[in-house]
Amino acid sequence: MTDRFSNGDPSNDNYGGFNSNNNDQRKWHGGDFQGIINQLDYIKNMGFTAIWITPVTMQKSEYAYHGYHTYDFYAVDGHLGTMDKFKELVGKAHDKNIAVMLDVVPNHTGDFQPGNGIAKAPFDKADWYHHNGDITGADYNSNNQWKIENGDVAGLDDLNQDNPATANELKNWIKWLLNESGVDGLRVDTVKHVPKGFLKDFDQAANTFTLGEIFSGDPAYVGDYTRYLDAALDFPMYYTIKDVFGHDQSMRKIKERYSDDRYYRDAQTNGVFIDNHDVKRFLNDASGKPGANYDKWPQLKTALGFTLTSRGIPIIYQGTEQGFNGGDDPANRENVVFNANHDLYQYIAKLNRVRNSHPALQNGSQKEKWADDSFYSFQRSKNGDEAIVLINNSWNSQTRTIGNFDNLSNGTRLTNQLSNDSIQINNGSITVTLAPKEVKVFTK
Repeated sequence: MTDRFSNGDPSNDNYGGFNSNNNDQRKWHGGDFQGIINQLDYIKNMGFTAIWITPVTMQKSEYAYHGYHTYDFYAVDGHLGTMDKFKELVGKAHDKNIAVMLDVVPNHTGDFQPGNGIAKAPFDKADWYHHNGDITGADYNSNNQWKIENGDVAGLDDLNQDNPATANELKNWIKWLLNESGVDGLRVDTVKHVPKGFLKDFDQAANTFTLGEIFSGDPAYVGDYTRYLDAALDFPMYYTIKDVFGHDQSMRKIKERYSDDRYYRDAQTNGVFIDNHDVKRFLNDASGKPGANYDKWPQLKTALGFTLTSRGIPIIYQGTEQGFNGGDDPANRENVVFNANHDLYQYIAKLNRVRNSHPALQNGSQKEKWADDSFYSFQRSKNGDEAIVLINNSWNSQTRTIGNFDNLSNGTRLTNQLSNDSIQINNGSITVTLAPKEVKVFTK
């Protein structure tokens, strides 16, 4: 979230008369492209190979720091910098082998109608928009898909993609933005509010990797959108992570969630996340240790171990590595404090080092090897690289004997990459003990 990440250029803090105010969580805070450039090593040293940044389009409000209320599609918001500075960010990220995914919003503009004029040309024509009022709680509860696609999200002016002129301009815009900026992929906002036919056209026009946000816990509903975009943020898995790791629920729920992978075109491209800018942070919601509910880090570390080894593309929201625990928006959009010595930063860096050195953990096949209420294990394989992940979700030590491994013969010695203990496969199985809330990743 660029505005809340790092303020590299204070001279643009009050751009356009919409002043930054760090004492108000709903207003601009001053983060910008220069700030991200300044902190690329902080990101790289944690082991990340890509960043997803909030929308860069011109906003027109003191409350639009997040970038989701576009006023001018063809201009970069001056609070963040210029198009040249954006291109510099992309280039410097690429120099460090970091890809850049840009958040884009083809569903709506800011709330400019009827009293505040209308978005900047060419998005200044009344028939480029729907005029069906707000989507209500009842619409969401009854799964009224017509209203979800044709109504206003939170009062924001809903674009009418069924109008060929609107659709064509959105496609022209995304081609221009990708060509101009050089970004590597798109996170597409509010996807369930956009007609599927248009999404397919938009994806083809963009001709790059597209990751859609479908805010729903239903894997059949979310998964269908991967027939129109390349991939989806895995909200169903998010809710499972929250229940299992945040509230000590049964690990069998992980098994059940993976069984829904059939709904996705390719579950290896699902965006797997623990928290994001639209939900309470994991540490805000987690139950903590029984009798000591302030002790939540073990739960977060277990969730991180799972997220960074599971099938899919792991996504970590800024601030998780510093133990941020904000509640609902905007409390979950804290300014980042940069401490590379933080225990959670170091733990994420260690997990990423293991992931980045093992193709099996990046996009290898995944097979379940054990599932019970408190313990889960899976094996990932790719071209001779093997990884066995074991997770103890209990507050007590747990010992299991697990067999049925693929491609690993008796006598093979494996080392836990998160510590230095090792095991040997005997009679086709291993016996392992995990401390409370521990994750182990065994490789050759």
